[in-house]
This record gives sequence, structure tokens and C-alpha cells, in this order.
Amino acid sequence: MVTPAAAERRKVDRRAATGPSDLPEGFADRRRTPERRRGPFRRNVSVASEYSNGWLCFECDGEKRRLAPVPDGWQEAGPDRLSSWLQAAKRVVKCGP
Repeated sequence: MVTPAAAERRKVDRRAATGPSDLPEGFADRRRTPERRRGPFRRNVSVASEYSNGWLCFECDGEKRRLAPVPDGWQEAGPDRLSSWLQAAKRVVKCGP
């Protein structure tokens, strides 16, 4: 199961601290050089409304499919039920480099 919050975590800058006062307690910044990136790494992740409450991701042999909304009881579902959901899931087409 994938939730939008999990997708957003992959797209945010985890090195956003600008000084020691911005760091969480007990965290030491190991960078020895100043920031080298040209611009801030802030990307907004937009999720289609049908996926706003999460989706099931099926992935195998280079193919990925998404099923939304997430069916109730998916964690306890047997192979036959999962197979029917796989057939109903939409194929994902990669749209980036």
C-alpha cells in the first residue's frame, strides 16, 4: 500500500538545515563544504484525486500497476482475490527520465 505522504517524503529536501540551530537535537551535520546545489530542492508532488487516499501497487518484471481506492481487507486477501485486483489495476507508464 502506498500513501501520498510516503510519495512526498521521497521528493523533499532532507538537507534543508541552513545552520546548527535548524538541526534536530542530537543531530550533527556532517557536511564539510557549503551548499553546492544551484537552487532549492523543493518539488511539489501532486497526486491525482483518485489516489489521494492511497493505492495498492503491484510490481513485477518491470511492470507496475496501481489500484485505487485500496480495497478493504487487502492484507488478508488470498492469491485469487489479489489476482483479480491485479487485473483491475491500471498499468503505470513511466513519464520521466
